[in-house]
Amino acid sequence: MGLFKRKSKYTASEKVLARIKGKPIRYVSERDENSIETIIGKHGLIDYDKEVFNIRCDGEIVFTCPVNTVEVYELISLGGARISGVCDGIPRTVTVFFTLFNK
Repeated sequence: MGLFKRKSKYTASEKVLARIKGKPIRYVSERDENSIETIIGKHGLIDYDKEVFNIRCDGEIVFTCPVNTVEVYELISLGGARISGVCDGIPRTVTVFFTLFNK
């Protein structure tokens, strides 16, 4: 009887955000209009609260934007995520690669 299920109050992006919050980052890259990828930070973590989404690397913020503009998509390997948002009126997209721990 799955026809009239309750809809989740969270969107897919919010679920992914909750899953990746606090994960250690190996590096963050950003691609420019010429398709050249540049590493903008290494060794950091993802942090957000009700208003602001931040990616911090080596003690400084490399990506920040309001939470309501953030779109997050996990990579197929689950080893990273593609994050888009509007920073100071400019749309930006970064790719975050997580530090993988083998257990």
